[in-house]
Amino acid sequence: MKYTLEERIKRARVLHKQGYNCSQCVVMVFDDIHGLNNDLAARMAAGFGGGVGGMRQICGAVSGMVMLEGLFKYTQPTDKPMLYANIKEITGQFKSINGSFVCGDLLRPGRKPCIELIEDAITIIDDKLR
Repeated sequence: MKYTLEERIKRARVLHKQGYNCSQCVVMVFDDIHGLNNDLAARMAAGFGGGVGGMRQICGAVSGMVMLEGLFKYTQPTDKPMLYANIKEITGQFKSINGSFVCGDLLRPGRKPCIELIEDAITIIDDKLR
């Protein structure tokens, strides 16, 4: 892997300040592994921000993790059981840390800011890859 966890988080902070959504930040900082250029990764993940299109459903950072798992683990339809098991594991980790993976719940007053949720998602994926 080209980047350390700390470098990924630093890159995500910069991207978030530039206006990229949670999903885009998570997906874009793993470009050394998935091989997509930043423009394509940003376009692919754009609609998942704000809990999928701003509807406050599944957190964009979680959607980013799910996209990455597909990019890293899926090659054919027979991979779905393994992929789904991996997705249940990582979303479970995120929920264990944050109490939910629903954007509307996570954005309630007194909760973590989005950048910290992005950092949690990046850490989960980075740990899984190492």
